[in-house]
Order: sequence, then C-alpha cells, then structure tokens
Amino acid sequence: MPKKRLQNYKQLQGQSSNTAPATNHGGPSTSSASVNERLSSLRNQPNEESDRKKRQLAEFVNQRSVPPELRSILGVPESEPPKPKVLRFRDRMRTPGPPPPKSWTRFLPRWHQNANMRHGKRKKAEAAVGHRARPDQLMRFSRMTAPQSFDGNHEPIPISLEHLILKRLAEQWDAVDEVDYPELVHIPLRLRLKLLSYLSFFGAPIDIVAFEALTQGDNAVEFLDLAALIGYGGLSVKKLLKAVPGEQPQQHAVDASHAVLDSWDMNDSFENAVNAPITFNRFANLTHLCLSHPAPTASWRDLLALAKHIPQVTHLSLAYWPRPTLTPNLATTTVSSPNRSDVTAGGSNYYSAIDNDLTEPSMLLRQLSGKFLRIQWLDLEGCAEWMPALGKADVRAGETPAENDGDGWSTTNAPTIETIFNSNWKNLSYLNCAQGVFPPLAGVTRLGQHWNRHLPVHDLKEYIKNNGLADAEDLADTYYEHRVLKAELWSNAEMRLFLAGRNINRVRRSKGLKPVMMDYGWIQRAP
Repeated sequence: MPKKRLQNYKQLQGQSSNTAPATNHGGPSTSSASVNERLSSLRNQPNEESDRKKRQLAEFVNQRSVPPELRSILGVPESEPPKPKVLRFRDRMRTPGPPPPKSWTRFLPRWHQNANMRHGKRKKAEAAVGHRARPDQLMRFSRMTAPQSFDGNHEPIPISLEHLILKRLAEQWDAVDEVDYPELVHIPLRLRLKLLSYLSFFGAPIDIVAFEALTQGDNAVEFLDLAALIGYGGLSVKKLLKAVPGEQPQQHAVDASHAVLDSWDMNDSFENAVNAPITFNRFANLTHLCLSHPAPTASWRDLLALAKHIPQVTHLSLAYWPRPTLTPNLATTTVSSPNRSDVTAGGSNYYSAIDNDLTEPSMLLRQLSGKFLRIQWLDLEGCAEWMPALGKADVRAGETPAENDGDGWSTTNAPTIETIFNSNWKNLSYLNCAQGVFPPLAGVTRLGQHWNRHLPVHDLKEYIKNNGLADAEDLADTYYEHRVLKAELWSNAEMRLFLAGRNINRVRRSKGLKPVMMDYGWIQRAP
C-alpha cells in the first residue's frame, strides 16, 4: 500500500515584510455574536413595564371577594366595577378599507348639489330639453304686476332666510322624489307658489305631478307663475288643461231623473243631493297667470282651450311665445291640384313672417280676446314678429298709417281692432310690447339722423347708456357695418310696434275709451 503523506503548512519565518504578524491562537476569541444570539439575549433581559403589568394582573386574579359587611371592618378597598362594553354598530353598507381623510369630507364638491342620486339609486334620466329660455330676473312677473312697477323702480329682492331656502330647494329639486310630494301640503300655499317662480329661474323643469303637488290643498290659487316651465320636463299647456278645472265627480249612479223607481211615492232626490260629491276648483279665482318663456313647441290650440276654463284672468303674460298658428307643422306643406296653383296646407306658410302676413295671428288673437274678457294687463315681450297683428299695423316701416290708408286703417281691418279693444278688451290699460333686445349704440348713433321722426332716438341712446347696455366693443371699428345693420333691423321692428300702438289707441279714442299705456322696454307712452 502507498505511504500516507501528511502535508505541513507551517508558516515560514522570514517571509515578506507585508505579511501580518501571527495572531495569538491561545488567546480568547473576539468574533462578534450573531443576530439570533443578540435577539435571544434581548428576550431574556428583564422588562420593567411588562413585569409591572404581570404583577397587577396576578394581584387582580388572586384577589378574593369579601362580603360588604366584612369589607368595612377589615378595611379592604372596594373592587372596581367592570368597564362597560363598547356598543358596536355594524354597518353593512360600509365601504371596505380605511376611512377617507377628513379633508375629503369636510367640504362638499360643487357637483354634489346637482348629483342625481338618492338612497344609493340613480333617478330616471330626464329627456334632454336643449337650451331653456329663462326670465332675465327673478320673479319677473310678480315685479311687473306690482303697483310700483309702473314707475320703473325694480328694487332687488332682499337676501332673507326665506330667499335662501327657496333658492337652495329650487337648485336641488332633482333630489325630491314623488314620495315626498304629499308632505308639501304642510308648506303654506304662498311659499309653494313662490317656489314655482324660483324653479323657473334657478331650478330644473317639473312635470304635471310636481305641479299638482305644489298647488294641492283647499286654498284657492290666485297667482300662478309658470315662466320657463311650459313645454319642458313634461309640463305642457295640454296637461295643464286637465289639472286646472279640477277633478270631475265620478258617475257612481244613474241620474235620478232617468232612473225607474220601484214605487210611485219613492223619491230619493234628497238623498242624492246630500250624498253628491262636493267638488272644489282651486283655480276658480285665478287672476294672474304667467306662461312666458315657453318651449318652441308651445301650442296655441291648447292655449285657446285653456282660456275657456279660466276666463277670470286679468293679468296675462305670453312673453316670447311663438307665432300664433293652429298648424305649426304645415308651414312648409302645400296642396297640389292639376287645375290650379299650389295652396298652403296650413294657415301660415314659410314666408308669412317675411311677407308680414298677419291674417292667421289676427284671427287667433281675436279668438283669444273673446275668451279672456277681463284682461287689464297684457305682457307680449319678445313677440315683435306677430304683435302688430293686434292693430293690423302691416304698413311698411317708415310710413304713417295716413300714408298707407286714407283713414289710418282699412275698412276690412277695422272690425278686428274694434272687436278686440273696444268690446272684448275694453278694460285693458297696460300692454308690454318690448322686443327684449336693444341695438348696438354705434348703430343707433349712425342711424339716428335717418330714423323716422316718431322714434325718440335721444331717449333710446340715454336709456342704453344709463342701464349699462353699451358694450366697450360698440366704440371700436370692428364689425361696424354689422352693428349698423342690426340697428336698422331693430328700428324697423320698433316702428311697426309704434304704429300698432297708434292704431290701437286711435280706435279706443274714437269710442271714448281710455288709451292703453304701451311699454316698449325703454319708454312708456300712450300714442
């Protein structure tokens, strides 16, 4: 067998001077302790806090209860009562995870007031209504019908608690469900009707159910402001027609006059009279009605039908209503015949407004005057296109009635004017026929020298300046000709309104009636 060799790695002395000197193997080891050893040593070290808690717990457990009679004799302190358990309410709908920071919940976001959420469910989306015309000021109809409105002093509404509550309720009307409508009866009728005015200016459209909820009760409705609500959100004149006359009594039995009695001496007429249902029409005393700023689809046919149920109205607002016609969908429809030329299917064609054809509007306004026989105050702002139909002022702008007709108005048109203003509306004292817009100041200055002598241009310029209607760009040269053209179109329409007012008051003066005060928005006069 080969010999086993043992290698000796003895360090040789006298090697390189860079070699470190040999360590003393016989000395104690200076290697550092491991991490686990340090952790175990820390666990074994005594902890004063934990020892104190352990001693307290041991004393409490080993403490024996002593009867109350012996506790006072032995001087044993009374044991502390157990701490009450904390009541924990389990919220099933709690969002998992930690609670949100307070900075997130301290202030409500701006979109919160318009959120369409209630009880975790999203309400039914309403149909898009597009651009909704609104009054230019809050409670416009109430301000205009006030006695001080004739002086032109429209003071701002004071900011009171009632104003702030109604405004906030109108802005958040989407959060009110139909299940909340019966509770509205506890609110006074005056505030509910005032809320309708706030809804027209601040809030969203309402439907017929909300309208009935806001007008329910046993009190009579005398003032009704539905500005910017007709035609939007399911509230139309046709649906209003069904709600205004009130609920009709149901026919539970046959009429006594046609019923066959069992005996000749039986007479139940008294019982029928006693058991007859009592009906109450809360709109029987309605005198102030505002239907201004409706949707473009407002129907004159439905308005005439509504007028038959509320003939007691004395103050009526039809501002910004469309052109009077019974067939608005037939404006571009014609009927062809092989033996004659094409005939317009409706009462007005597509070019009736351009040709100043006021035949159908004059006829419908005459019918309307026959249904509202107590009218004293009429608002036709924004109706400059068809308002001259009241006076049949279909003359060209810049001409006086004497230049167009020998007596100021033709013989065929005289009965219409006399019927409306001398018979039906003989109590009319105020008529608002303002256009609703004003021309640029630069255009008024340019055309001031060439306007008709009947228009007080100086008063118009002063009104535009004093009311802040003159923009800074009016003084610039950009689009100057465009502003001049706008002023010319406005002046032509204003001249037709002036001539219509002159025709109306000429007819009334001929019968010895008081002239009507014509309000053109910037001036009031009885021409």
